[in-house]
Amino acid sequence: MKTAIVAALLTLAPIPVLAQAVSPATSGTMTSADVGVSPIASQSGPNYVLAAADANLYQIKAAQLAATRAQRDDVKAYAKRVLAETQSSHQALLAALKNDQRTIKAPPSSLSADRAALLKLLQKAPKSAFDNLYLTQSAQVQQAAWAVHKGYAQDGTDPALQQVAGTAVPVLENELTTGKSLTPSGLAG
Repeated sequence: MKTAIVAALLTLAPIPVLAQAVSPATSGTMTSADVGVSPIASQSGPNYVLAAADANLYQIKAAQLAATRAQRDDVKAYAKRVLAETQSSHQALLAALKNDQRTIKAPPSSLSADRAALLKLLQKAPKSAFDNLYLTQSAQVQQAAWAVHKGYAQDGTDPALQQVAGTAVPVLENELTTGKSLTPSGLAG
């Protein structure tokens, strides 16, 4: 009898776990007040892909630059971590688009004009200002990316993209927290 009860309980145990695994909207622990922006609601799949890819491309290019130009070792280490995490996130985004039933085009491999301008400022920054500018710009882009991903994780209509968004949220939250800890208090917003 005990064996039958244990077996019955074990068959019920995975149900809540599965329900949580397919609910990326609950991922992340920060609120809008913590991040400083609100999630972007009701994004179309194509708009989500464009915004997420643009943020990813900026973060990749800026982190590559910071990994070599940053003056502080902790900023270099942070940039290398952001680079690895963002490359992984971008690969997941592109992989989610590989579906014969989806009509969303692959995003462009070039930055938007706004993000290209940010990168250009970073490239021209004097050595003495580079670290702080990188941390400040990175935080701004991460906040915007959090709003995009969190919003799509909450109400996106494409399950594969919703999973990508939900997975990106806690990574961005961790990057924001770490970046803020590296930013001088006068610059941290």
